[in-house]
Amino acid sequence: MIYFRILLITIAALLYTSCSNKDDSVPGPIDEGFTYEAGLESNEIQWEGRTRTFLVYYPLEKFKNESLPILFSIHGGGGTAQAMITSTRNRFNELADRDGFIVVYPEGFEKQWNDGRDVQGIVTAWDEDINDVGFITSIIDRLDTNLDVDRSKIFTTGISNGGFMSSRLLCDRSDLFRGGAIVTATLSESYSNNCQPSSPNAVLVINGTEDPIVPYEGGQVIVLGQERGEVLGTEPYMQFLANLNGCETTPTITDLADMEDDGTTVQIYDYGNCPSSKLQLYRIEGGGHTWPGSIDFLGENLVGVTSQEFVACDVIWDFFSEL
Repeated sequence: MIYFRILLITIAALLYTSCSNKDDSVPGPIDEGFTYEAGLESNEIQWEGRTRTFLVYYPLEKFKNESLPILFSIHGGGGTAQAMITSTRNRFNELADRDGFIVVYPEGFEKQWNDGRDVQGIVTAWDEDINDVGFITSIIDRLDTNLDVDRSKIFTTGISNGGFMSSRLLCDRSDLFRGGAIVTATLSESYSNNCQPSSPNAVLVINGTEDPIVPYEGGQVIVLGQERGEVLGTEPYMQFLANLNGCETTPTITDLADMEDDGTTVQIYDYGNCPSSKLQLYRIEGGGHTWPGSIDFLGENLVGVTSQEFVACDVIWDFFSEL
């Protein structure tokens, strides 16, 4: 257990210290004297007796008087909000400046999220049933007091633990989140029985077939030999979502052009005729527990191959932009 915790801290430190973003030192929290300034801002909020933190990226000032969508970008277990920016090459922030939306990078308690898995003795967020859904919802309310937030266009994405957290948000607050993009994750097997969204939402899933941590076929999530909860397989998860949202359960499959000699190929599964949503899977043959198009910090031995066949940030935002 000690070795496991040390390695998680080391991984998070590698991600954090690799950052050279000029916005590392950023202004203080939102308050009644809020003034719109483009760029990255650090914030904190009191939630369940704890000080919780998050980063917000505000797009160029030309967008400040517009009704702005919000995209949550949620880090994986052992990661940080800043590391999420670095590992995705700052791309969501670049897209925000291009198209006009707010990006929020929330920070998990002790770098972990209460994503619906119920394994005890590993993660404080699970042991204490921390209300991370409420924490993230409170960020939206906070932003909405200072800005013209387009509450019809609130989205979430995340990787691994952050991907499972995004799945839970879509289950618990489908009234609030219009869509989600789930990367290297599905949904906890035990929590799937509690997933009863009040309205359909659009979902994009991006998973690799050779993920050594979250198995594509489902079963136990394994981190350094430690079991961390049973999860749905990727394609059963897609069937689950298709049934929830009233989509066709047999997808149309398209091969993405193979542009890079990286050992991966991509198929796009489209589940059509969703009454008021969209459902799509990017199946990465040979892909690992990674964010496609991102920086490979951790190495193939630990997380598998990082596909460079597409840039996940661009695909995700394009998916949301069509809603």
